[in-house]
Amino acid sequence: MKQGTLDLLILIIIFIGLQSWWIIPIIRRNNNLNAKGNKLRKEIKQLENIYKK
Repeated sequence: MKQGTLDLLILIIIFIGLQSWWIIPIIRRNNNLNAKGNKLRKEIKQLENIYKK
């Protein structure tokens, strides 16, 4: 291996780790909000169907 290759690999691993440290919670929160939104849309459609009758 060339000199500095190991350092570069360690730097890339640290960079990816730090990026995932703040991106993963944002993605999880977004998925939770989407699930809540879908649930609310279903409830709204159900109520609309009840009141149309």
